[in-house]
Amino acid sequence: MSTSTYPGKAQRGFPFTDGAAADCIRSVDWQATPLGHPDGWPSALRSATSLMLASPESMYLAWGDELVFLFNDAYSPILGPRREQAMGAPLRTLWADAWDAVKGPVERALAGEGSRFEDMPVRMNRYGAEEDTWWTFSFSPIHLDDGSVGGVFCVTREVTEVVVAQQRLARENERLIALFEKSPMFMAFLSGPEHRVELANPRYAEMVGHRPVIGQRLADAIPEVIDQGYLPLLDQVYRSGETYIGTEVTYDPVSTDGSVVEPRKLDIVFQPVKDAAGQSVGVFVQGLDVTSQVALQRRLRRSEARHRQIMDSAMDYAIFAMDLEGRITLWNEGARHTLGWTEAEMLGQTPERFYSEKDRVARRFQHGMRVALAEGGLSGERPFLRKSGETFWAQGALTLLRDEEGTAIGFVIVLRDRTLERAAIDALAASERRLGALVGASSQVLYSLSADWAERRQILRQGDTAQLLAPDWNWREAFVHPDDRAALDAAIAEADAHRKPFEIQHRTPPRNGSHRWVLMRVVPMFDAEGRVSEWFGTATDVTEKREAEERLQQLTVTLEERVRERSAELLMTEEKLRQSQKMEAVGQLTGGIAHDFNNLLTSVSMGLELLEMRVAQGRIDDLGRYVEMARSGADRAAALTQRLLAFSRRQTLAPTGVVVEQMVLGMMEIISRSLGPSITIGTHFADGSAAVQVDGPQLENALLNLCINARDAMPGGGALDISSDVVELAGSEAVALELPPGPYVRLSVRDTGTGMEADVVAKVFEPFFTTKPIGQGTGLGLSMIYGFTRQSGGQVQVESRPGEGTTMHLYLPRLVEGMQAADAAPAVALDSDVLRGPMRTVLLVEDETAVRVLVSEVLVSAGYRVIEASEGPPALDVLRSVEAIDLLVTDVGLTGPLNGRQVADAGRQCRPGLPVLFITGYAATAAVGAGHLEAGMEVLAKPFAAAELVRRANALLDPRQHAGRPSGQHTAG
Repeated sequence: MSTSTYPGKAQRGFPFTDGAAADCIRSVDWQATPLGHPDGWPSALRSATSLMLASPESMYLAWGDELVFLFNDAYSPILGPRREQAMGAPLRTLWADAWDAVKGPVERALAGEGSRFEDMPVRMNRYGAEEDTWWTFSFSPIHLDDGSVGGVFCVTREVTEVVVAQQRLARENERLIALFEKSPMFMAFLSGPEHRVELANPRYAEMVGHRPVIGQRLADAIPEVIDQGYLPLLDQVYRSGETYIGTEVTYDPVSTDGSVVEPRKLDIVFQPVKDAAGQSVGVFVQGLDVTSQVALQRRLRRSEARHRQIMDSAMDYAIFAMDLEGRITLWNEGARHTLGWTEAEMLGQTPERFYSEKDRVARRFQHGMRVALAEGGLSGERPFLRKSGETFWAQGALTLLRDEEGTAIGFVIVLRDRTLERAAIDALAASERRLGALVGASSQVLYSLSADWAERRQILRQGDTAQLLAPDWNWREAFVHPDDRAALDAAIAEADAHRKPFEIQHRTPPRNGSHRWVLMRVVPMFDAEGRVSEWFGTATDVTEKREAEERLQQLTVTLEERVRERSAELLMTEEKLRQSQKMEAVGQLTGGIAHDFNNLLTSVSMGLELLEMRVAQGRIDDLGRYVEMARSGADRAAALTQRLLAFSRRQTLAPTGVVVEQMVLGMMEIISRSLGPSITIGTHFADGSAAVQVDGPQLENALLNLCINARDAMPGGGALDISSDVVELAGSEAVALELPPGPYVRLSVRDTGTGMEADVVAKVFEPFFTTKPIGQGTGLGLSMIYGFTRQSGGQVQVESRPGEGTTMHLYLPRLVEGMQAADAAPAVALDSDVLRGPMRTVLLVEDETAVRVLVSEVLVSAGYRVIEASEGPPALDVLRSVEAIDLLVTDVGLTGPLNGRQVADAGRQCRPGLPVLFITGYAATAAVGAGHLEAGMEVLAKPFAAAELVRRANALLDPRQHAGRPSGQHTAG
């Protein structure tokens, strides 16, 4: 039987195994290949083929110089689309795309050297596209009977999926390690019951102060966890296998030198780690440092409390909030003061409670809410009801509240009691009606002029509407003779410069060949800032008076006969003159009434106006009381301004070195007189004569205020103790006082008076809060002390109990070692001989004309030559010229493009070291650069005395007077 036929398994020829690969070998026409018929194959090839076909491992062999390819069933899936033509094909052709990867091992095997490779990358095209594959394979030579190599035997296994999975796992591990290392949370793994640190990320190392912890027991590496209770928690988690979660727990880290640093607030999780049997093998620690968030929440709570205090301090305004249904959710103290109901009584109620019955029936409140929802808000003035049933008028605004996304969430209403103002408005309307009647009864012409004299408004009789002349109608040309306009312009310029009334007689332009004589009287009206808002005037026809005067003059030089002939006419003329004088008096009266339009005048402006009126009338016997009225009002306003600036921490201070012990001893006489004989005074100083960096006069004022408050707390007498000592604030003590760590001098005033409840102590520094009866205290004293102390870098602390007295502690920054307290500058008299040597030149820059004139006169009286400028640019032109300038005196808040500080800085660029004295009515803050002035610059706050202005100018120009003063210090005038 031919060997090419296989009638059955028992009679089947080579190969003698089953399988697709064996069938394929049997079906190949081997005669067409270099191998020839299998019956003629060498025994080594037949043995290797049989071994390969019977193996479950993936194998192939390549035989002869052509490397004819044979493979088994396990290798078949690797071939993919090449499988049909693979059996008997040359290896180089079949795997041409992978030949470079296997060429070397194949050639070494043909040379008799075996080789093995693991996870070998091979790029091949098996399914129509290039792909990266990985293989583990070995090549072995197949020896013939004579010892030569006939072919190559390869055992191969594709590990692409394993390698790709390993790579993916490695990348995942790298990502997990990166997350572990870069996580904002601190993480660590503690193994075993001893909690030995095996892993810790940078955040954990940062939290524990970068101490070496890896490989150590937690108790050894971070011993503070024992005292702070964390070690027992870890033990419990390890033993019980239950997770522990802690929120805002406190951790007090210890620095490398053993000192305790700032405590931290942590959110932590202790998670047990278990093995396959469910037994704990360690604890995974993770958490987040929430110290800043906790501090922020505390600041927010304090801010909310301050905002509530601010809202409650607005006692003149009723402020309350509502939800979208109109139910009240917030009610301030001003609402209780205005309406009478407490917050507890009004929460959950609607504002309809204080609407009138008519408004409730008309559902006016619901209508207002609908309008506010549609338009965002509305305002108006209406009558409302108090809890007592009293009706009052209030001006109110209803505003829609929205959240961050713009969604409407409620409303807020602000009401202000306008009852008194409406009464004042009604009274003013009645006054205007009376004035209109008076004007209507007058035969004079009454008018008003704009502040710049450009427009004239005629005031008609019987309350007619005022008519304004056309803009192109020049009233001077219309009413003043051309020959008299120059005199009128000069009078107007004088009135503008001094803001004072004037009167002038002028002729009208000729009409029908003749003119009339007019007596023009004009008085200024000032606005709330003291600027002229308009001018009011009267025009009286005095033609007949002038003619009568001329005729009288002629009569004095005529003959006696002419006198007798015209005596009757003279009597008639005199009668007309008296009538004219009567009308002139009426004009004066109406001109004075025009001043009544300037309402809400202060005692200062009223005193000056009365002073001006008395001088005009020639009455000088009682001017002193009007001067005193104006001066007293100005002094009270200046004192109140300083107190307001003090408790708002915006006052202008002059920080110098002050020895507390010397200051207290120097004030003992005035303190003793202020307290009286019923109070004994004791002192105790343990500060070693330490000095503080504060404004001396302000500190003296604060100490005197504290002593007077102590006296008022001991109406039956008692003991007052004044003491001082040096304290070093650090850590929690400094934080509690809201002060930076460092040395401070503590000035204490202790009394044996009535003491205060805790709720009173919490309010003592609030503006206008006082426990004294009405009229005996403004409530600004302690606010001023608190504001001054905080502005000076210190703090005020109160210790008080009812019946046990009160102690007030002032913590003030201790003066830096090596600095000396500045000696008080000598007083300077306002005298022209205070300067010695050649006349000095002062450049004065002030936009307020009156202030510029007064300051200029003071400096000229003191012997200075003064160059004036009203704005910054003209002043810079002078500074850039060759004009000799010894001192620059400039207001801070100049109008125009440049402020005073900019003028001074620009001036010093062209005149280095030029002395500068800033004068300002504001606090010396942003524009001046409080605390950052250069040497040779000082600030003088308005109002100031003329002598103080001269003293400060002399001190800046005289190095001997200026030597003891720190550069850039701010002082109040």
